Amino acid sequence: MMMKLALLVVFLVVATYAKTVIKLDQASLRQSFLEFQRKFNRTYETQEEANKRFAIFTENMNTAQHLNELNPRASFGVNLFADISKEEFRKTHLNNGYDKNHKRAPAKTVFPKRNLTAVGIKVTPNPTNFDWGSAGVITPVYDQGQCGSCWAFSATETIESYYALAGGALTGLSMEQIVDCDTTDGGCNGGNTNTAYDYVESAPGIDSYQSYPYTAGGGQSGQCSYQSSTVTTVTNYNSVNGEDGLYQQSSTAGPVSVCVDASSWQSYSGGVLTSCGSDIDHCVQLTGYTSYGQSGAAWNVRNSWSTSWGTNGYIYIAIGQDLCAIGDDATIVQT
Repeated sequence: MMMKLALLVVFLVVATYAKTVIKLDQASLRQSFLEFQRKFNRTYETQEEANKRFAIFTENMNTAQHLNELNPRASFGVNLFADISKEEFRKTHLNNGYDKNHKRAPAKTVFPKRNLTAVGIKVTPNPTNFDWGSAGVITPVYDQGQCGSCWAFSATETIESYYALAGGALTGLSMEQIVDCDTTDGGCNGGNTNTAYDYVESAPGIDSYQSYPYTAGGGQSGQCSYQSSTVTTVTNYNSVNGEDGLYQQSSTAGPVSVCVDASSWQSYSGGVLTSCGSDIDHCVQLTGYTSYGQSGAAWNVRNSWSTSWGTNGYIYIAIGQDLCAIGDDATIVQT
């Protein structure tokens, strides 16, 4: 139901998106800051801290104003990250350990096509508008908290989806196991999806979220406590090349893990992104597309910053310009 709502919202957004732009005078900013505090239950221990957070809020709203101008089909403004500085946000929510030179998977666009009906998937992808959430192979949006573990979330979400596409029950898997036990990557200090897959393959396997829940949201990984209680494993993984590859995969075989430039996403609140950088610093999951081949086409991208961010946890990225480097580091798995 959540995915259907998200898709309905994006269709409306593509047609007409009414954005709210904050007037950047001190009185309206102060009022907006008070409303933000009430909505997100923010309290500060000292007046000095409150003043600091208001100054950061003001800077973020100025940035949001600029991003609104660059992205006429999207909206940026007050959200749950409005009192967090750009540097704080980069340290706690982006992938500081991403290695641009890490060994990527062999280049291959798709694995052999599955007979989805044979494994109980009764949805045939529509070539113009489709999201794998409608096929029942996407888990609910997660919240990585103040831990740079997006790489582990993106890898885990993709393993979840392909396990379900192979005929397993859709099951939440343990990104905490990867954060705690993968010694190649850096836990809350970042990592890469490929090396996360390597870890799961060598473990061998990944536990369920229920048995090994996520606890690193405060910014600190834990001691590895994996006891070989395996739901599934990774037997292979491959790269998907460019936006043509993203469409070929997502329109026939399943969703895709994508690592992107999310440096401008902090204040995003809805609509279709049409301007973005290309310096990869975050990993997410591409779950589908809207209006492919038509005016206003967009990728449907599931983030891991909770459903309070974006459109119920999703962001929509214009197709055709490799925005946010979306087709530069994309992977799929076999389980």
